Amino acid sequence: MALDNNYKMVMRARAWPLVRSLVRFNSNLTTTRNPSAYVLDPTSDVSQFSKSKLVYHGELEDGVIPEALKYSYPCNQTTLSNGLLVATEASHNALAHLCVVVKAGVRNENFQVNGIGHFVRKLRFKGTEQRSKLQLAGDVENIGGELRIKAGKEVTEFHIEVPKAYTAKAMEILADVVLSSKFNKNAIEEQKAESSEALFDTADNKRLILENIHYTAYRDHMIGQPIRGNQKSIQNITQDAIKDYIDAHYIAPRMVLTATGNVDHKQIAELGEKYFGKVAKSGREITGDDRPIFTPSTVTIRDDDVDLAHMGIFFQAPSWNHEDFYAFQMLVRLCGDYVPERDSIINHAWLQYNYFHTWFGEIEDFGGHSNHYFPYSNAAIWGHYTQSLDLSAFISPQACLCGTKRYTDYIMESELYRARNRYYNDLLNNTNLGSWSSEIGHELLYAKRRIPRSEVAKRISVMGSRHLEKTFAKWLWDCELAVAMYGPVFMQIRFHSVYRGYMNGGNVW
Repeated sequence: MALDNNYKMVMRARAWPLVRSLVRFNSNLTTTRNPSAYVLDPTSDVSQFSKSKLVYHGELEDGVIPEALKYSYPCNQTTLSNGLLVATEASHNALAHLCVVVKAGVRNENFQVNGIGHFVRKLRFKGTEQRSKLQLAGDVENIGGELRIKAGKEVTEFHIEVPKAYTAKAMEILADVVLSSKFNKNAIEEQKAESSEALFDTADNKRLILENIHYTAYRDHMIGQPIRGNQKSIQNITQDAIKDYIDAHYIAPRMVLTATGNVDHKQIAELGEKYFGKVAKSGREITGDDRPIFTPSTVTIRDDDVDLAHMGIFFQAPSWNHEDFYAFQMLVRLCGDYVPERDSIINHAWLQYNYFHTWFGEIEDFGGHSNHYFPYSNAAIWGHYTQSLDLSAFISPQACLCGTKRYTDYIMESELYRARNRYYNDLLNNTNLGSWSSEIGHELLYAKRRIPRSEVAKRISVMGSRHLEKTFAKWLWDCELAVAMYGPVFMQIRFHSVYRGYMNGGNVW
């Protein structure tokens, strides 16, 4: 037996130099060796899909960003007479996109009228002070436009996209929709019935899990309450309550008007002054802007008639303006999403580049995984959503915890550069006018400035593995969790021991 052990130790010692030579370290980036000199020949090089070869191919040196990301569209800004900020970024696009971002969400509501923001969002499509439901739909259609409204935990967004020639008309319609505060009582009662009925719809299991995660993580704060409200609060919404909510939150300091695409800044600023220049400079005292306290807890809804077991496991994370914000943006891209129909047919689980894919690929009847980062002004959560069949559901939380722990200990260079490149591509491909306008509005509300994409690229280009490991360990190791479960989760009686072992630094491997 001793001889066998000695033989194994000798063989490992001999194999170590070979294994070590295949790992790429940052020191290699400053040597005279040129990684791009290695060219794959698909006809003769059968190892072209080998990890040991691919880590030497296609990465940039630390601190170097793609040439295209060194340039950003100029952001023109104008402050209206009432203090409302107008920002535009013009591009070569046939359409003009107008967007108003308002810092008003669930966190600024109260328990009596929880869901009023989402309620008003639905109500706006039923008409405004100037237009009926049919008139509003007809006016938007006549200019070839598309009107969208999104209500969230902290902000509400209004989008309208039209051909360049109808920019002025689109601004007038947008202002009418945004600034309407009086709604027909019959429309309010009709919407109450529709909103109450919609609460029974639980077909979107991911949304249910994410709502429950917010609730259990911030159960003592309004930011944890559901966006759509509840049966009792919806019935409390009145015409006066809607007017009070809009008059309080739809004020110039809490609003940003953005425009992207085929737009002219001078025209947008003039139209903004004409239609938004009369927005009030102040309102009543705002509630809900205090910092929510993260509450580690679990919400479990067992329903054995549901096809899959759905789970969310979330951690406290850095807020929007925290110095670790971009590190967690990298974490989102490091973890990625696992779709069995797409990922399991490419390679065997143990040949996947993504460590989470390795774990999930080994789980029988695994339905899918995604990781989510929800940063707010003074709070944030990050974590995993998974779905799987009931009998294999007990291993899903363990896989999430083990994968997370692994990123607090060790990040391979290949994974780091893959995440960087994905982030670079996301920055380069953000050409959707809606998300572009939304990004500008969020940055001006949170950071009080437009952050050039070259700056974002530079920040992530200098993030090394050791820095990320240290950052992730600070936030994700030896900490409490917020957990939500739904479906046939009878196997989750084992989760408590797994969770306690993870939190206390035990061996969960």
